[in-house]
Amino acid sequence: MNNLNTIVARPGRLARVVRHMAAALAIATLAAGAAGSPDPIDTAAGLSAAAFKRPLSGIAAQGSTVVAVGAHGTILLSEDAGTTWKQAAVPVAADLTTVRFTGPGVAWALGHDGVALRSVDRGATWSRVLDGRTLLALLNNHYRGLAAHGDAGALAVLDEVKRAAAQSATPDVLSYPFLDISIDAGGEGFLAGAFGLLLHTRDGGKSWEPWLERADNDRRMHLYALERAADGVFYLAGEQGLLRRYDRAAGSFAKLESPYAGTFFGLKAGEAGLAAFGLRGSAFVSADGGTRWKQVALGTEATVVDAVACAPGEMAFVTQDGRVLLGRGARATDAGAARGGEVAGAAQAGSGLLVLAGSAGTRQVRIHGCGTDNARIGKN
Repeated sequence: MNNLNTIVARPGRLARVVRHMAAALAIATLAAGAAGSPDPIDTAAGLSAAAFKRPLSGIAAQGSTVVAVGAHGTILLSEDAGTTWKQAAVPVAADLTTVRFTGPGVAWALGHDGVALRSVDRGATWSRVLDGRTLLALLNNHYRGLAAHGDAGALAVLDEVKRAAAQSATPDVLSYPFLDISIDAGGEGFLAGAFGLLLHTRDGGKSWEPWLERADNDRRMHLYALERAADGVFYLAGEQGLLRRYDRAAGSFAKLESPYAGTFFGLKAGEAGLAAFGLRGSAFVSADGGTRWKQVALGTEATVVDAVACAPGEMAFVTQDGRVLLGRGARATDAGAARGGEVAGAAQAGSGLLVLAGSAGTRQVRIHGCGTDNARIGKN
């Protein structure tokens, strides 16, 4: 049960930056750095060999281009399907949580301190779109406008935002982490994050409108995952079994009955349907847009951190402990992937090739049966 006014001190150095491991890891923070130290959103990420040894929290691929993100503004780029890597120049040193491709050559890197970065050259260069200062101003301006027209709900949100900002170690910076993004070919899309943070765009991310009150999420559950299915419908997933489906006509997200009361960390659309996955080896697939769900018996208690759409009707689920499980229908088989440190995410970078990212950096894993049809793959 998290509200905007319960946000802890804004993050400095994360103890471990591993996306999806648990709700606490996605929003947990340590105390801010020493007084007078440069603010992460005002400091460019340092270029050094140390970047290649940092834990990674997110990864995405488009063709043979792979981008991974992690602590202190680290963004690593591979143009040969994860065989070799180089560090990209990044305008902030905030810890990054997630990276997604949203169109040909267009990638987004998201993170703490309200950071949203955009690349239009497949991850080679990055520009700032949002940070904790512009996010705070965006929320205040939007909800003040609604409040001026008598919207009582807007007054409540303004109070929550005020309380959250008051706990920030840096004045006028909102420290919410963004956790996922999805934008369709027409430019409509969403940014989601901790404490119910939800923004909407109609122009490909050039401008954003706060939608905190449009996700049927008054308790401000963390929103961990966004996904767009083949029919163009957007879905949301998050804490305590939160599942939502976008109702374009109503201009809001509608509640879906959840098959699981625990946290969902991810969504993935493929020919097998829409998969939702998270804590304690939980994985479910729906073939009817989230109305009914069938559990996939993965045979593990490990958190499921990612999924990749493979052959028709098949989904590869990746666990925190490095296993890759091929699910078809209600059953799954172990693909026998080598383990080597905790895993935060996976991306398909070629026929039967997955690139995993986590506490030990990146590694390639060959999985027979996963094809190269990226049109079947959801966010990656």
